Amino acid sequence: MELLVVTLAHIMQDRDAEGLARIHLISDTIRNALGLVSASFYRSRGNESYYFMLTTWEDEECWQKARDRYNPKQLLLGSATELLINPPEQWLMHYLWGYSRPAAEPILATIHLGTIRPDEADRAQRGWIEGLRRQGVRPILSFAFLARGSKEDTIASHAFPATSASGGGDSPYGHDSIFLNLLSWTSQADREDFYADHYYQAINRFLNKVGVVQVSLAMRLQCIARWEFNHLSFQQLVSCNIYRVLSAAGRCQPTFDW
Repeated sequence: MELLVVTLAHIMQDRDAEGLARIHLISDTIRNALGLVSASFYRSRGNESYYFMLTTWEDEECWQKARDRYNPKQLLLGSATELLINPPEQWLMHYLWGYSRPAAEPILATIHLGTIRPDEADRAQRGWIEGLRRQGVRPILSFAFLARGSKEDTIASHAFPATSASGGGDSPYGHDSIFLNLLSWTSQADREDFYADHYYQAINRFLNKVGVVQVSLAMRLQCIARWEFNHLSFQQLVSCNIYRVLSAAGRCQPTFDW
């Protein structure tokens, strides 16, 4: 099962140009890693300088072998410490659900990352996915995914099984209670319509009762770099297989859910 490594860095605003140069170097370094499926590096546009990095690995074993040299968090600490407002945060996760309209170029995005009470995590997952599926029928979202896992600092090295390329049921990440929901849109109007939807309002009320939002960032996206390799990643499957266009108006019919 693929492993998603999510890294968030907060750079001093007056050092943003230097920060961007360091991120470019990190992206060039990571692209050489064996077992890397895809990598995306984004910068927020606004008053704060946040860098959001998504690297997808073939499985946990590949990540274990590569992490000493290609861990995004450690590369940031090794090359950009003096530029960071605080230490970068990193989460290890598995994808639960995804959606993409390839023709709709994302401009705006929001990242919601929160912790759900362990006794409510499975229920929250089911409700969250159902709500996203229902909203996905309408052509509002551009690209989105939901993932679940743990903060890297809380996972001991021995938590990895000797081999984990098959299955994934024993993975510590898929069973933890931290969720990441990335949502993106082509316009501010689509973003507002999404949040006004009663399905979103209902799941949001439930999530606020059973968990705490740790990070909620609204960003105007600027893609710094993106690498994709021959192996079909989750994100590529989202683009190729999950939704098919039914009409020129952009209505989408769900054909497969991860």
